[in-house]
Amino acid sequence: MHSEVRSLALIPGTDARQQLTSKIVATNELVHRAMECLAALDGSQYTAVPGSRPALEALASVVYSATVASSDLAAVLLENPLEGAPFPGPPADEAAVRKARHAEAVPAMAEHLADAAHQLDLAHTGCYYLAPGITRDLKQHAEQNQTTPAPKITDSQYAVLARLSAGGGTLYVISRHGVLKAIDKDRATVNVATLNALIKRGLVAVDTTTSLHQGQRLYVTAEGHRALAQHKLTTPPARAAAVTPPATKQTAGRTR
Repeated sequence: MHSEVRSLALIPGTDARQQLTSKIVATNELVHRAMECLAALDGSQYTAVPGSRPALEALASVVYSATVASSDLAAVLLENPLEGAPFPGPPADEAAVRKARHAEAVPAMAEHLADAAHQLDLAHTGCYYLAPGITRDLKQHAEQNQTTPAPKITDSQYAVLARLSAGGGTLYVISRHGVLKAIDKDRATVNVATLNALIKRGLVAVDTTTSLHQGQRLYVTAEGHRALAQHKLTTPPARAAAVTPPATKQTAGRTR
């Protein structure tokens, strides 16, 4: 898109409008795709990888640059003089008016077009470095996890992690005194004390981009998923306890 915008040779008028329309639509589609990538990464186990925060911020800057580029292209469209009948009034030399409007528009259009190309170049550069960087980070993190023991958790912590891993949860405040409550995706209550212990150990993460009054999203981190898997492997299945019926007088007598 950067190359296409940089090579545009716009002649003010309807042709310029047609060329700009397709470029604005395509750039907005790129913005949408970049936002989808950011949302996917932000909601994934990648957030537990060391160094993931700068990568997420860099991807957010890609969204910003592409959005600004789209805005610059829209500014070119705004500066582009379109032909139409003027308001009624004294007759004017339409050819001279058109020439003057075009002469005034050309430098302004060129400036916005150059700005759009620059922002698209920034977005492209960000994607160029992010793609292999994210792949490298994930690979190194996976290799490190293979040599690092998974965190040990209790049965109650396992139960909370298992519920949250099935679809996340929500942490929110239920009174003006700051009393916290947590629920899973099925709106079943989650023990806050157990949850806090998991958050402190980095096994559960909280999305703090929203307030507690609105509700903050809970999700299991990569370390949390490792702890879940390890606990499931090392914990034997529960066995039904053998229950011996109490001896009655009749059975006690027979025993004697």
